[in-house]
Amino acid sequence: MVSSLVLDEALSIPTIVDQFSNADKNPYESIAKLINQKKIKYVVTVARGTSDCAALYSSYIFAKHLGLPTYSMPPSIITLEQSKFDFSEALVIVISQSGKSSDLVECERKSRSMGARTIIITNNIDSPIINEANYFINMYAGEEKSVAATKTFTQTLLVLIKLVFICLGKKNINDDIKKLSEIIVNDSSNEWNTDVIDKNINTGFIIGRGVGFALSNEISLKFKELCQEMIEPFSSAEVMHGPKSLVENSFKLFLLGMNDKSGVTVNKDVNELKNYTNSVYEMSSNANTKSDFFYPSNKILELDSVILMSKFYPWIIRYTIAKDLNPDEPRYLTKVTQTF
Repeated sequence: MVSSLVLDEALSIPTIVDQFSNADKNPYESIAKLINQKKIKYVVTVARGTSDCAALYSSYIFAKHLGLPTYSMPPSIITLEQSKFDFSEALVIVISQSGKSSDLVECERKSRSMGARTIIITNNIDSPIINEANYFINMYAGEEKSVAATKTFTQTLLVLIKLVFICLGKKNINDDIKKLSEIIVNDSSNEWNTDVIDKNINTGFIIGRGVGFALSNEISLKFKELCQEMIEPFSSAEVMHGPKSLVENSFKLFLLGMNDKSGVTVNKDVNELKNYTNSVYEMSSNANTKSDFFYPSNKILELDSVILMSKFYPWIIRYTIAKDLNPDEPRYLTKVTQTF
């Protein structure tokens, strides 16, 4: 196997998860108190790239579990359009792996000046923004040198999940997180097969619903970043409203069904599309059904997301190498992107 920095980082996820449960000193209780006192009416997330996929994930779990409407705000609304808001009842969450993206830093500052309580979630403890935001949440991912993010995404999911569960009074979530590493390690010998899918087809859909749709966005991004494949993410409901007309036999169709009410509808929603292409691949934790990409379940939906991504990342990197591409040098990309 060709050595790869990004593969090493992806394979370190179970170790980082194991260390996280002991190292975590983030201020969840203080944030939970703010939310549970009903001082927050809605949540606004600000992020880009992989971090924005995690932000989309948060919109599902904040709404589902906490009843908080959550949406992702394009940074340009503040930085370029200079829009003004009454954020007195808003919690603005800025997610930046590097903590250096100038537009995100500016959004945090201006959101706070408009009355928002702000949280910065970052992997960089030296970022100046952590001393300005109302709350700082450390990803505890360790330095991530690769251009393509892996372990910072799973760690962002973990801190968001932990925050929601502590808001719900489920303080034993830390015990469940501790078990995650063992589940991932015990299944590590069951690597996903890179030969399952056709390397010559570079277009397709990755279809999910609920939190599965949020994960589909990150999976899509990695296909684009690493493999140079245009695998577009869609909700299984939305894909039927027009995009399905693109499906043909030279087209990949990935189906991601999580173990929730939304996820179990994925196959039902898109069953028709299976008639239009032979390249259909399923990602599932259901051992009773045929799955091209099986991942073990933790029985807690949100933590299953971390398990799934810990299986996907090494696979997509190995698949990239199998296509004779270098996953450590994705074309045209840099670790920190300046857009402001």
